[in-house]
Amino acid sequence: MTRLFNSSILKSEAAVTLWLTAAIFAASAEPIIVKLGYAAGVQPLQAFVLKNCFAAAVVLLLTRKFVWVGKQQLPRLGLLALLLFCTNGLILLSLTLVPAVVVMTLVTTTPALVAIINSAMGRDKLTVKFWSGFGLCLLGVILMLEVKSLAGNPLGILAVLTSIITSSIYRVQMETATKTINPLVVSSYQFPINVCLCIPLMFITPAISFEALKVGAIIGSGAALANVAFLSAMALIGSTRVSIISLLQRPLLLVLAIVVLNEPASPLQILGIILTIAGVQVAQVKRKHTIIYTPDKEEMKKNNLKQQPVCASIESGE
Repeated sequence: MTRLFNSSILKSEAAVTLWLTAAIFAASAEPIIVKLGYAAGVQPLQAFVLKNCFAAAVVLLLTRKFVWVGKQQLPRLGLLALLLFCTNGLILLSLTLVPAVVVMTLVTTTPALVAIINSAMGRDKLTVKFWSGFGLCLLGVILMLEVKSLAGNPLGILAVLTSIITSSIYRVQMETATKTINPLVVSSYQFPINVCLCIPLMFITPAISFEALKVGAIIGSGAALANVAFLSAMALIGSTRVSIISLLQRPLLLVLAIVVLNEPASPLQILGIILTIAGVQVAQVKRKHTIIYTPDKEEMKKNNLKQQPVCASIESGE
């Protein structure tokens, strides 16, 4: 299959990681920005609607790849947009009910579910090395957040857990979509479709304040940048590896706070940074690729084969 997406920027996993990390950093502060907005009087519906509107505008400017994909592909992209819509809505709802640190900690488990789904689909082979790396990442994130308990509103916890499920399905299915459609084209459909889904909500959304506009612009721009980076990287290295790399967002934010804001870091937080970065490097997966071999006429005659390709799976480390 000919790959539709080809970029001189993304030629190796190191380059992918660097570019993806920059995008993750842009979007990782969303829970904090949203919490500050809520404290200033911003309503969840305002943040949700404005996030999708700003993200749609920014993603179209970034990709400039909005082309008609046809009636067969549109339902698939619509379903993916709906999964993204539900994930974003559930996260914003959960932030009204539980602390941001609880949300960020629970969301850390998303790569594990993505990996399990991909393994069940025959895409990845999960080894001890992967689970060891993921365990280091999870422990590192918990140490950085210094979460002593995950106590909180049960509805908020349920919203986060549900968002993990919708996000995992979205990532796995998005990987399939980006194998047949240019990732930039896919990205250009996601938030515009979500804006259409937001239209009914606009009739019940409170009057937009300047503070709400600021919050919407910040989180929407970050979401657009992350979406473009995620989908482009996903087509190259797979949804499991992308999900693992996304765990770098917390150590990046903490390092920024230490260096730029001169905020003190506890020994446990420093240990958490080290464990998370190490875990991302350790948590490699083995991809199972399908190759198609078509025998020539002499071999078909010799082995009494029909004129059909023979498929086989091979494994490769990422």
